[in-house]
Amino acid sequence: MNGSLKEAKLVQLSVIIDGRLDSVRARQVAILADRLGLAGVWLRQPWPLAVSAVGWDPLAASAVSEDPLAEPGSGLRIPPGIIVDADAADAADAADAADAADAADAANAADTGWLNRVRTPRRIALTGTPAAIARWQQLIGPGVDLAVSLPAGDSEWHAVFIPCAPGRDLAAEVSAAVAVAAGRPVLAEVAVSVGRTAAEARARADMDELFAPDQQGLFGTLEECQATAARLGQAGVTELVCCLPLASDLPDVLAQVRSIAIGAAVLRPGEPPSAAPPPPAGWGGRRSRW
Repeated sequence: MNGSLKEAKLVQLSVIIDGRLDSVRARQVAILADRLGLAGVWLRQPWPLAVSAVGWDPLAASAVSEDPLAEPGSGLRIPPGIIVDADAADAADAADAADAADAADAANAADTGWLNRVRTPRRIALTGTPAAIARWQQLIGPGVDLAVSLPAGDSEWHAVFIPCAPGRDLAAEVSAAVAVAAGRPVLAEVAVSVGRTAAEARARADMDELFAPDQQGLFGTLEECQATAARLGQAGVTELVCCLPLASDLPDVLAQVRSIAIGAAVLRPGEPPSAAPPPPAGWGGRRSRW
């Protein structure tokens, strides 16, 4: 379950470390995901919270994303990865180059920028315009499993990546990605909110400004999320890259992600969920006070 993109066979679940976390909590998420046996952890560059009503702030994006990157990738058994919005990252590099002290620094910022500050990711997922993706493909060295969003282009890549987007048609994008992948892994980014009821799951998502249920992710009860994950797996998705709501009970949220992965591995679309286990002996019913 912890192999590279090339080895991925069944639907797996990995998690994105929220860029709003400090380095201590980011590290905690990485360690818990590792202990739970999830498929990997991802960081985003730049973090989307830097997008505001006045437009993209590349310097703010760089500042928000950089601290969590200092530690999460080191010492993990599961593969660390980075999701790069190539266009926004290029904008951040351009701003770095403009602020550089001399021409040599400017050239370095424009050529490699943020990628040089990352500690050896084993996986990189690129999204953006074809031109920006092609430029980043040239910057990425050997030994990295590369996932690229459609259109994938002609360069070498290991997987197709489907990023979150408001109002997307996830089923159609999965179908297109599976056709282009031709047997290679397909990774789909999904927003995940699990609750004891569908209303609780929606309320949790509504509290986070980055969540939009029309992204067609995993929303609802655990059983509903398991069924959705199973359908995506049957459609050809090999890994669900999960964006979680920012919550104080992150360990519980990660445990729910693990439960979704376990349920999706055995559930088939249209089948009912497994029966709940029986209560312990002597539990429930009326009891005498004496």
